[in-house]
Amino acid sequence: MSQVRNWSKLSIINYQLSILLAVLLLTAGCEKPDPFTTQGKVENPNWEVTVENDMTASMTAIVKVSFSENEGVLAAFMGNECCGIAEYIDGLYWLYISPAEGSENVQLRFYSPELKRIFEAKQTFPFQNDTQLGTVSEPYTPEWVVK
Repeated sequence: MSQVRNWSKLSIINYQLSILLAVLLLTAGCEKPDPFTTQGKVENPNWEVTVENDMTASMTAIVKVSFSENEGVLAAFMGNECCGIAEYIDGLYWLYISPAEGSENVQLRFYSPELKRIFEAKQTFPFQNDTQLGTVSEPYTPEWVVK
């Protein structure tokens, strides 16, 4: 009788180990995809400034894109209107922003040709005429999410 009990315990342990092994094998490939390197690759959006620049109002920003050491395309948007495209100089983006009618907040978008992704700054900032956001020694460095 004791041999039957030992055999039953051994069968239960083998069964439990088999289930554990199956679960481990099934979940081994279930990593969350890295949005910086996998899904939704896009080509350069070729943004163009769509607001009129009458030179009566403007704002500048000096921006650092913390996750990219390579040149990309940084643009400012107010609503759906592109209101500025930055120039890349020595690791910083110099952005001249013209206001879009009916909008108050500026949203930055960055296209990385290396990653083939569009990123959007998590934070927006208000358009303020004749002001500068960031400096060469302390550039504006927003947090980014994949758009």
